[in-house]
Amino acid sequence: MHQLHLSASWGDMGATKMVTLPVWRLAAYSAVFCIFIGSATTYFFATSLNSFTSDSVEVKQQLNGVRSSLLMAEEELSFKDQKIKVFAQELGVLQAKLNHFEEISERLFEDEHFGQYLAEFENLTPSNSAEIQVEERPVSIFSMVTQLASAKRRAEKLDGLMATTEDLLLETQLDRNLKPHHWPVIHRRSYVSSHYGWRTDPFSKKKHWHSGMDVAAAYNAPVVSSADGVIVFAGYRFGYGIMVEILHGENMVTRYAHLNKATVHTNQRVQAGELIGMMGSTGRATGPHLHFELLVGGHKVNPYPFIKNGRKSARLLALESTKYKTNHFK
Repeated sequence: MHQLHLSASWGDMGATKMVTLPVWRLAAYSAVFCIFIGSATTYFFATSLNSFTSDSVEVKQQLNGVRSSLLMAEEELSFKDQKIKVFAQELGVLQAKLNHFEEISERLFEDEHFGQYLAEFENLTPSNSAEIQVEERPVSIFSMVTQLASAKRRAEKLDGLMATTEDLLLETQLDRNLKPHHWPVIHRRSYVSSHYGWRTDPFSKKKHWHSGMDVAAAYNAPVVSSADGVIVFAGYRFGYGIMVEILHGENMVTRYAHLNKATVHTNQRVQAGELIGMMGSTGRATGPHLHFELLVGGHKVNPYPFIKNGRKSARLLALESTKYKTNHFK
């Protein structure tokens, strides 16, 4: 039988002892040792793998949570983007309405009659006015929707009010345009040379009733219609010379006499400020001037109170127009 001899020394004296082991027993011991080492290694790797697997599952769960959060954030951003687009459209509509309100307000303040009334309230501050509080914290979508809805309701109410105001302004303007209001001569130095009423006749030198008013200016100065209307006569009439007669609203008639020439014809529609002739001295006249008459219900009345407010604008228009180019003054 094969045997394996081993020698070992121990102790302080260095004594040596011989140990004799059979080969089969040494092989058995080696096998047991290898089995132990393999089991320990397997256990270590198994434990590490289980720990790694657990960590991987946890990391996957965390990644899924982050992915879900990102999806929710993207959906919220998409929702906010859609709401912002809606807000932009609604604000565009409100801005258009505000521009329309400002346009109507400007027309009201520029109006000859409404403007004088509104000027008294221009500098007044409403009793319930208050400064708008601006919040420093972020405004939520819900808060913006609520504020926008409130602004839309107010704008709709104002829209109806402004529509009524605009209709009233238009009706007033149309009604005014049908009544004599425009100064009939466009010239920077036009003036009233003879008023309505009793006066000394320039030919007979006696007291005579003057049924109109005379406006003097340069020869061939533009003569315009005092209001919207229809030409009922354009030609020569004894005493009046070349004359234009216009029928207006509410049975009002204006006459423009002593013209050098008429630039309109019968049945022609004219607007306030539109050219109808050129100043002259035809008929019973001593020099170039316009004899202007106003008839209401067939009776001659003083025309000056109707047209006196248009005198200044006519002079300004004459100053701006260095050369007569158009046939319409407004």
